[in-house]
Amino acid sequence: MVSTGAKIGFGVVGLAVVVGGGWAALSATSNKDATPKAVNVGSFKGDYTNSKAAIKGGNLTVTYPGQAASPITFAGYTEFAQWAAAQQQLQPAGNNSLFYTDKNGKIISSGPAKLKVDKDAKTVTITLRDNLKWSDGKAVTAKDVEFSLETLSTNTVASGNFTEAYTKIKGLTDFQNGKSKSISGIKFDDGEDGKKLTVSYTSLPAAVNWGDGVPAYALPYHDLKDVSAKTIDTSKKVTKTPLSFGPFKVSSVSSDSTVKYVRNSDYWGKQAKLKTITYYVNQDQSKLENDLSKQKFDIVTTAPATLWKNGNTPVLSKYNNAKGYAATGQADAGYWELYFNLGHADSKGTSIQDRSTPLQDANVRKAVGYAQNVGAVVAKYGNGLRVTTNTLVSKSETKKLFYDKNVKGYQAKANGDIKKAGSLLEKAGYKKDSDGYYAKDGKRLTLTYLARSGRSTAESEAKAYIAAWKAAGIEVKLYQDKLVDAATWQSIVLSAKNNDWDITDGGWGEGTVPTFDQLWSKNAAYNFGHVTSAALTKNLTDTQNSTSDASLIKNIKAFQKLVVDKEAYTIPTYTNIDVQLVNGRVKGWTNAPVNDLYAKLSVTSNKLTTSGNPRK
Repeated sequence: MVSTGAKIGFGVVGLAVVVGGGWAALSATSNKDATPKAVNVGSFKGDYTNSKAAIKGGNLTVTYPGQAASPITFAGYTEFAQWAAAQQQLQPAGNNSLFYTDKNGKIISSGPAKLKVDKDAKTVTITLRDNLKWSDGKAVTAKDVEFSLETLSTNTVASGNFTEAYTKIKGLTDFQNGKSKSISGIKFDDGEDGKKLTVSYTSLPAAVNWGDGVPAYALPYHDLKDVSAKTIDTSKKVTKTPLSFGPFKVSSVSSDSTVKYVRNSDYWGKQAKLKTITYYVNQDQSKLENDLSKQKFDIVTTAPATLWKNGNTPVLSKYNNAKGYAATGQADAGYWELYFNLGHADSKGTSIQDRSTPLQDANVRKAVGYAQNVGAVVAKYGNGLRVTTNTLVSKSETKKLFYDKNVKGYQAKANGDIKKAGSLLEKAGYKKDSDGYYAKDGKRLTLTYLARSGRSTAESEAKAYIAAWKAAGIEVKLYQDKLVDAATWQSIVLSAKNNDWDITDGGWGEGTVPTFDQLWSKNAAYNFGHVTSAALTKNLTDTQNSTSDASLIKNIKAFQKLVVDKEAYTIPTYTNIDVQLVNGRVKGWTNAPVNDLYAKLSVTSNKLTTSGNPRK
């Protein structure tokens, strides 16, 4: 999963989207080269059809609206991409991902590599294409796949994209702990420089067909082998001159991490139609509308909801099928949630749920969830691009199998449910004091809210939530009486022992793997609340021990009911309608999960369209 806005979860590639980590992820792509249908969402179409003829070559300029509070340093390989923006920037180069997936996220055989699963032998065999090459002309080898896994297992930055399912690979834990110089479960079928490797497991991850626990990336060992393992993530070979086996390769990276891509002549597939792509992360979102007015970008990959309108005044919405741009939309593959700080992590990174806090009582956690006025805040500040959500699986098309519509959640009433919150607090032994706040044994229920800056309405939203909690009799104060930036937030929530906060918001972007170990297991770095209940551990274990797709789906739905409805270890709050703005000269743009989309894009003019509705 990858985190939204900040660190990636949406994991091994993922929550990347605003918060922090996610599920192990692969590129969501369609079966072979069949053209899947784009799904419309709300008033937005899922694609843009340009009937004009494409010109030969052409240059495309793309922007991802980042955040000044979470500065982006370009990471040339998925393993080192901790932030959503950094992950998005890798798409023209293919994210160094080995596999394509179908509409449900399952691995298929038409990508850079094939996967064969042998359940009886507890192995997976990865076979690379014979013509799979790095952009320097050198072959992508079995050693490159192993090197990626080794890096994920040991490098501090890459470890954020490491999933617990990898520990089922024989010998991997010994390698991590320095007891072995190699991973015994990796066998090179035709040598390190060959195209085939077999991975042996103590037990196969249940979602292995979705890539869970499968080495899913490659790093060029021949180019990086002499770089220090401790500093590889900041080396120039990663941040300035990375290699690629995707349709485009990096030509240059500027000081502000803007990346210029050129066609990769060594790409194994059909050559890209465009000549170059410039990918810019806009750290100051307030400049985006002005940049669009100057026709600076062909594609805005995500239109920030806070900039869509200013009250009733159109901002980016002025470009909704107007002024030379077409708007497309899709259900965001991610979600936001409210976390509770329930414990700490020991020296080995293992979570222990032992914090002395009223939040150890599920009734208190539920009360906090019911009292929060998410619907009202979404309606006021979401500009129609945010939608409340009840569970921890998005409504993205690739997650239909796992989304549980029967999870009730806490968002039935837009202004919160004060009556239900009060009833739960009374059940927990609390009574209102003379000031209207709930207290127990003479101690008022007072919580510290770690709220994050980064968007223009962040402070207003935080204050609205605090006011709603106050109305429900729950006293909530901001962490150190202010909002914190994304980097500070990350250091706090990932701290092993921090008792200075009680609740915080996290946003995750999903990858293809539908299991939750990377976010919720006792050894997961992104288990922000340090939840370690027996029921949760059993569910995660049962999920990994699923013997069929049906049992896997059943266990994942049971996870949602347990974590949300029964125990309220987290409160799902909202998800987004992900809107893109596409200039009228772009041809081939779609939100459908197609293989290597950027290779298929073209332009129909050397100059951007400057006026009108391109759809007419």
